[in-house]
Amino acid sequence: MKSTLGDKIRSRLKELGRSQGWLAEQANVSDTAVSKWISTGKISRKSAQDAARALGISIDVLIGAEPANDESGQNLALIYADADEIRLLTLYREASEMGRALIRTAADAAPKAENLESTPFRNKS
Repeated sequence: MKSTLGDKIRSRLKELGRSQGWLAEQANVSDTAVSKWISTGKISRKSAQDAARALGISIDVLIGAEPANDESGQNLALIYADADEIRLLTLYREASEMGRALIRTAADAAPKAENLESTPFRNKS
C-alpha cells in the first residue's frame, strides 16, 4: 500500500518529535494549511519544497515519486540532510563553474569528520 502525503508528513513529524504547528512555522504557512496538506494530500510545489526541507526528506519522498535507480537497477539510498547541508548543496548547484571549482578545492582541503574526532580541542579562555 502506498503512503499518502498526509501519512508521510505525520510519520516524519512523529520521528522528529515535532508538531504540525512547528512544520507550519518552518514552511512559513498557517497551521490550517498543514492540516489541509495532511487531510487532502494536496500541496503546492513551493510548499512541498519548504516542507521537505523542514522534514529533512527529499521532495520525491514527500510526494511519493519513485526512487532513483543506479546502473545495477538497485534503489539508491535516501540521505537525510540538515538545513545547512541543503543550503550548501543549493549554493553549489547555483554557483558558476569557477565557484564550483573553488568549493571543490575547499572541500578537498577541509579535514574530514573522522579526523575532527581525534583532533584535540582547546578552549582558549
